[in-house]
Parts: sequence; structure tokens; C-alpha cells
Amino acid sequence: MSGEGLSVAIVGCGLIGAKRARALRSEDRLLGCWDICASRADSFAQEHHVPPCTTFERLLELEPDVVLVAVSHDSLAELTLQALEAGAHVLVEKPAAMGSEQVERLIAAERDSARRVKVGFNHRFHPGLRRAAAEVHSGLHGELLHLRGRYGHGGRLGYEREWRAQPQRSGGGELVDQGMHLLDISHWIAGALPLHCALLRTHFWETPVEDNAALILGDGKARTGPWAMLHVSWTEWKNLFGLEIYCREAKIQVDGLVGSYGPQRLSIYRMRPELGPPDFEEILYPEQDDSWRAEWGHFARALEGGGNSVLLGNLSDAHYAWTQIERAYSDGPYAEMRNAILP
Repeated sequence: MSGEGLSVAIVGCGLIGAKRARALRSEDRLLGCWDICASRADSFAQEHHVPPCTTFERLLELEPDVVLVAVSHDSLAELTLQALEAGAHVLVEKPAAMGSEQVERLIAAERDSARRVKVGFNHRFHPGLRRAAAEVHSGLHGELLHLRGRYGHGGRLGYEREWRAQPQRSGGGELVDQGMHLLDISHWIAGALPLHCALLRTHFWETPVEDNAALILGDGKARTGPWAMLHVSWTEWKNLFGLEIYCREAKIQVDGLVGSYGPQRLSIYRMRPELGPPDFEEILYPEQDDSWRAEWGHFARALEGGGNSVLLGNLSDAHYAWTQIERAYSDGPYAEMRNAILP
């Protein structure tokens, strides 16, 4: 790496790859791109004034500092391994792999390569969620009691034919899609809560994967300690994101992710010693999604600073989320679906 920013290569030239390209800093250099769809790579290359590569190996020959991997889930781990073997750092989109065993192989490869892998958990970099996590971790509101998260969208015509509804390419349904984000947020705020129970349903979309999932996390044998209740849905006909965090002395609430999910709003309800109506603080954030740029900046600074600074959203975080997802799939009507795609 030079002192003039990072050199970057992008594999996967769709919507997310484009978001990642736009999030690069002015001092970073985009060297090239590759996509399994040549016409998509050509369009991306023309827009960003870089050469399209005919193979992933050709892309790696450009010797980038960082490879951004934004492809369907079935190819994430393989391409990440190749990039590490070529000597590059990697930012790989969530869920990073098709299961916990693949993530474990990535963790070993990251260690052996002396390179860093960042998993694309961009939700950690929304300002309302960052402030909410900081409020909880500050200890100013007493211990964490529980949290409740909801996340969903309504799909679109033909959604049942897209790759996210094909378990061999996605690894699962809505639990992998948006559930991975809620599990990561819960892990970030509350720690590694075990899965207590799960209920999965396919209500609307004619797919072999679930379109709704409800999870309860926490130690079912304990009388105290934090717990979480999460619901993700592909039948949320009005896109929704909501997170409520309950501490002993406050409730902290985040609504919206900007765009179709509405503006992001942070509400803090601070309890008074006598209880009753709480003191109220509300923060409205700008109607723009800067999480992609903030996440890239966090990763770039970690690489340029050297050392072992903690990454917000790493392979260990992905491994925790996949472990809970696999437990949710392990018993019930989706076990056969999940077992069919395991290596």
C-alpha cells in the first residue's frame, strides 16, 4: 500500500458493487472490475473509467490492495479465499459465505495470509444505530434488559424467481437476507446471545425458502440476563426498520434506514427516579445513506494504520450469525432445504 490511498478491485458489478465504488475516498484508486455477466462489467467499467477484466484471475493480476466482493452468496467465500491467496485484503458482503464452516475456513485463511477481511455489515454505520449502540455500551442507562428488532420489505413482481429465493445460491431465505443484519446488530449491542427458539414460515412467495422468520435469543434457563426478539419479513408491504432497546433506566429506539424505509430517527426515553413519563430526546438524521462511505472509511483507516484494530463487522461476527441461522434451520420443514446445500 502506498501513502496515497488504497488501490481497489471490485468483483460483482451490480447494485451493491456500484454502491461500494461510489463509497471510495477521493484518494483511493479503482483499478478494475469483473463480473460473471460481461455486459454488466462493461457498463460498470465505462461508468467508472476502469478496464473490465475477462476473468477474476486477470483482476487479481492488477495487484490491488483490497478486493471488494459483491456477488451472490454461493461465490462469496471462494472469491474471498482467492483474493487472500493473491495477497489482497478483502471487503466481502454479508453473509460472507454459505454457512459457518465456510466462515471458519475464511478465518483460517485470513490468519495465514496476514491480511484483513471486513464483512459488509453496513448497518453498523448508520448514525442512529451507532449512537444507539454507544448509548447502551456507555453504561449510563444501567444494564441492558432486552431488545426488539423488526426489518422487512415486500419484494417485487418475480421475486420468487430471483437468486435470493434459490437456496443453492442464497443459502436460505429472509433469515439470511435481512435476518443476518438484525442478528449482527443484536450481537453488537447485546453480545453472543444463543438461539432460544425460531419460527419460520413461507406465507406468500412460492419458494423453497422462508419469507418470514421470528427468533428469540437468550439463555432460556436463566431468570435474568439480556435477550432479544427479532422478526424479518418479505411480506412487509411497507418497507420497515425498527429497533427498540430497553435498559434499566432508558428505552432507546431507532426507526428507519432512509430511502424507502423512511428517514432515520433516534428516540431516547430516559426514566426518572420516580418513574412516570420519561424525559425525551429525539434526533432526526439527514435523508441520505452514508453508511457505505462510513464503513469503507473505517476499513481503509484500519488497513492504513496497521496493527490489529478491531473491525466493526468481521468474520467472527458473521460466524456468530451463521451459527444462529443454522440452528434455526436445523429442526423443522426447512432442515431438508438447508441440508441439501451443505458441502
